[in-house]
Amino acid sequence: MKWSDLSKNQRIAAGAGAAVLLIGLIAGAYALGRAGDDDVDVAEESTATVEATATPEVTAETESEEPEPTETDVEAEDEPVIPNAGPSDETEVRIFGQLKGIRDESGGSWASLWVDVDSAAFLTGTEALDYLTSRGDAAYYNANYWYPRNEEHGVASYRVLSGDQPVVWMYTWPDMPAPGFYGPGMDKQVVTFGEFYDRIYMYEDEEQLLNRYYWFSVEDEHVTIIEEQPRDSYYEP
Repeated sequence: MKWSDLSKNQRIAAGAGAAVLLIGLIAGAYALGRAGDDDVDVAEESTATVEATATPEVTAETESEEPEPTETDVEAEDEPVIPNAGPSDETEVRIFGQLKGIRDESGGSWASLWVDVDSAAFLTGTEALDYLTSRGDAAYYNANYWYPRNEEHGVASYRVLSGDQPVVWMYTWPDMPAPGFYGPGMDKQVVTFGEFYDRIYMYEDEEQLLNRYYWFSVEDEHVTIIEEQPRDSYYEP
């Protein structure tokens, strides 16, 4: 039916229906726009809430707190210094024991000399008394004496440097002190290593320098000083 064929009342009714439809469309579009805006507002509000939760409030108390050290920080700290530990590069030690022999492995040229030592423990005080008691020799104990213990030790060899021979410190040879004068304050007699060696091997050890007890200063497996330890408690009064 054409528009012109409609009566006046029909035209008014159709116009009113179109107007109502247009208003409905406009209202629907407006409602959809508002819904989109609300979603954006909700998302922004949610984001703001998360950010506020993730960022704690900084107060004067939290500013003053120091962070806990991490494992890396702890490992990076310097090792504690141990007092009285001595120099780390110190290599010289003193070894106590019987002199068993001096060997020339170079065929007489003194290019390869070795000192053989039957190492022992140097005992005094309670350790010495316990040791003598275990051997049934407690009657030999004297608080002023030292006592060797070498049953559990073996012979060790130390090199003698050919260009820098050790010095020898003796207390009962070449000159024998007065009887009974043994102890601190004894005069140290310094002899050369060559004289010491000759007295043992060229004179058939008349002075019985072998098998005495000595202190051997050893540095990097080389002997630097041979020092007699006088007054063997078993044989010297």
